[in-house]
Amino acid sequence: MMVAAVLFDLDGVLVDSEPVSREASDRVLAEVGIVQTDEERKRVFGRRTVDNYRDAIKARGLDLDPSELVRRKNILFAELIRGRLQPLPGVLDLLAELKDAGVKVAVVSSSSMDRVNASLEEVGLILEFDLILSGDCCVKGKPDPEPFLLAAERLGVRPGECIVLEDAEAGILAAKAAGMKVIAVRSPNTHGQDLSGADLVVESMQDVNVRMMSRL
Repeated sequence: MMVAAVLFDLDGVLVDSEPVSREASDRVLAEVGIVQTDEERKRVFGRRTVDNYRDAIKARGLDLDPSELVRRKNILFAELIRGRLQPLPGVLDLLAELKDAGVKVAVVSSSSMDRVNASLEEVGLILEFDLILSGDCCVKGKPDPEPFLLAAERLGVRPGECIVLEDAEAGILAAKAAGMKVIAVRSPNTHGQDLSGADLVVESMQDVNVRMMSRL
């Protein structure tokens, strides 16, 4: 296939920020008396934090504002990541290869823009992308295809010319529903995720290159 754009998820694909995010989330939720169940933890991956918090609040019949909890989490997250984040192995080489090949690159994350910007700034990647979309940019988040379709539209490419790099089932479902090819990257932090819907599954970002993508 002709690859015009590569759309990257953030957590578990570009950076390993999931443990820090979980720490921040657990602390903020604990302040309002919420301890997530194992099943709730499994469902959070790839989805917007505000949607996860809304579900947790509703399940417990609480009167809380999920957006306010997200705001508090983002502030804590930005404090906790200082000195703790690095681009995942293979990311910098792949970005350089895509740039040399004239392929557009975008971040399409379910996280809020504050959290996306904090992570990308911490690892020095915020200026490396043609487009950055967060969960704040869409009416519906992953697994709905809206985020990926919006990215293709803003980049001026057809969905069928896009390849998505994801590590969560929700993101894979969203990308496939958008008519895009998906490479799933295994992550130790997104345990229990069904990656079978991807066109290809790799063990690390170090396994991904332009030649592989063109064969999908």
